[in-house]
Amino acid sequence: MDETPSQTIPEPVERYRWMISYAVVGDLKFISHHDTIRLFERAMSRASFPVRFTEGFNPHPRMTIPLPRPVGIASEAESIIVETTLDLEPDEWRDRLDRHTPDDLGIHAIRRLELGEKPRPDWVRYQLAPGEALGSDIDGQIAKVLSAETIEVERKKPGDATVKIVDIRPYIMEIRTEGTTVDFSLTISERGTAKPGEIAGLLGYDPKTINHRIRRLAVHWR
Repeated sequence: MDETPSQTIPEPVERYRWMISYAVVGDLKFISHHDTIRLFERAMSRASFPVRFTEGFNPHPRMTIPLPRPVGIASEAESIIVETTLDLEPDEWRDRLDRHTPDDLGIHAIRRLELGEKPRPDWVRYQLAPGEALGSDIDGQIAKVLSAETIEVERKKPGDATVKIVDIRPYIMEIRTEGTTVDFSLTISERGTAKPGEIAGLLGYDPKTINHRIRRLAVHWR
């Protein structure tokens, strides 16, 4: 009687998920979301970071940026989520990874995520530094924005002639002057959020050219 060969059941692979916090300044603020992912792929490869890859014919590292930074905006509060095959000592790997990233990208911390934890951004704070004295009517413009019941803006995707009208007033939490800058906080929901350039546009600046004057200061996660 022929024996049926036993099937080999692969052992489960350990999976660890990490949130890496970092800053982006200088010329590096002009790179895109996809270029940021590629930058981390190269840095982690050089640092021998034990990244877990997807399966299939074209495996790629399991990493995502939960709140992509608008191109041109510097940030003190960026995060990328990475899955690894090994447990890590956060401080050691933070320093190790930081040595393999460009000078304009600094690693703040690496935190292990709990099982089932899915960080979602709740609100984000920005600072607009126009590079010149704030207009004498800036407080009046801010008051006008905050007192409005609706604020409709037009949005259009590149290469698409369709224009979408969006009411961004529900996303505006706060706008205030701080010396020579303007700080503003925006809520983030499943429906979306306001764009930093749109807020600057409401204050009289060109939303298409102002991003390089805006900095992301903080993100609150839920």
